[in-house]
Amino acid sequence: MKKYCGLLIFCYIAYSHLYAQVRFVIESLPEATPATDSIFITGTFNGWNTSDPAYLLEKQPNGQLAITLTIPELIAEYKFTRGDWLKVETGKKNEYIPNRVIAATDQNQTVVVKVENWQDLGGARSFEYLIFYYFAVAFLALILVLVSRRIFQKDISKSRLFITFNGLIIILFTGIVTYYVVNPIWQTYLIIVGQVLFFIWGPVQYLFLKSLQSKDKVTLSWFHLVPIATAVLLTLLMILLPEKVMILTTFVGASLPLNKLLMVGTGAFLVLTYVLKLTLEQRRTTEIRRQDLSFFTTLFILVNLTAAVFVLQSLFVEYIGNSRVEWVEFKFIFAVISILVWAEVYVLWRDTHFFKEKSQSYHIDSADELLSKLNVLMEKDKIYCEAELSLSRLAERIGTKSHILSKLLNEHYEQSFRDFVNAYRVAEFIELANAGSLEKLTYLGLAHEVGFNSKSTFNLAFKKITNRSPREYFKTFVM
Repeated sequence: MKKYCGLLIFCYIAYSHLYAQVRFVIESLPEATPATDSIFITGTFNGWNTSDPAYLLEKQPNGQLAITLTIPELIAEYKFTRGDWLKVETGKKNEYIPNRVIAATDQNQTVVVKVENWQDLGGARSFEYLIFYYFAVAFLALILVLVSRRIFQKDISKSRLFITFNGLIIILFTGIVTYYVVNPIWQTYLIIVGQVLFFIWGPVQYLFLKSLQSKDKVTLSWFHLVPIATAVLLTLLMILLPEKVMILTTFVGASLPLNKLLMVGTGAFLVLTYVLKLTLEQRRTTEIRRQDLSFFTTLFILVNLTAAVFVLQSLFVEYIGNSRVEWVEFKFIFAVISILVWAEVYVLWRDTHFFKEKSQSYHIDSADELLSKLNVLMEKDKIYCEAELSLSRLAERIGTKSHILSKLLNEHYEQSFRDFVNAYRVAEFIELANAGSLEKLTYLGLAHEVGFNSKSTFNLAFKKITNRSPREYFKTFVM
């Protein structure tokens, strides 16, 4: 009996070794690997056939390549090719490397490998000159973020949206620069993460433009957050648990992956929704809108409309099986989006206050009454002789607000508060000087009497009004 048990155990071990299940995963490919090439595994288990369809590695949702094989040998040798011995894997310096070896000691194994180079390519890679342009756009967006504090100053709500929008631009264009310098596996990671930005792009731009058009604080709502959260969850599943969501790699139509249809298609549709919403709100509004802001908003709408329609068209092209993936996904669409950054730079170059809320004109109903009170205070009470006199204090004395008094002085006297008050002080100084006060007081002493609190302020104000210094003036005009 013991002999039979031992025999059964031996047979089980031999059987499990004989039919070991091994999963091969390629986590990194050379940067020069053409996106359209297929990767095969070849070895002693298939007679070293370099292009056997049964040994073609499948692309996973996270971009890695994988295949699960039943290895009928205890020790097997293998290599990876692109379908031909001239396209076999090599070392970092394109040198020959020995066959890879696997010992089928366990019934379920996972072997993770990196392919360093290909014999026919030797690390060669075409250079994309657009990298320089994309880097310049990202750099311009970074400058806009750095100067945002000076642009918005105390308007924290608009500042945050401005920083968020341009931060998104930085991520987008830094991502596309990175895309051109990493290997194909990491390119897929970047594409997956980039797809989430579709769901963020629409609401961020919508809120950014609404904040420029409205005095009220603009905030996020569940309508904006739910699609973003869903996209983030799906992305995490594709990256962290690719085997669980393999169904997402199935093709819809000729060559359109299901995950791309779900992510890119839905994201582009959301962008179109926000574009439509912004367009309708811009047409329905009855308030007088700044012409420059209206043009700025229209430009954003057109850019987003063009980009979204082009993305949807590219999906249709893949659906019917005529896809040029790299050109469709990046070169054109990023060139269109870059217009938004140049638009920001242009409007700020022409008007540094463009993003600030423009002051609205209003009518002062009690202007005559206020002017009358102001005249009494200045002519009769000589309130200007108070050294600590301020705009708010003078406004309080005539029963109005500071901004109304400032507007009143600008409209009726074409002067600022400081120039208005100093004109009275200089006139009083000249009158007192002509009356003989300079025989008892110095220039500075008399200046203090009429309300000036420093010599420099007095001299500047006097010269601004008379075009002469105090001493020059009294030498010219005899007292």
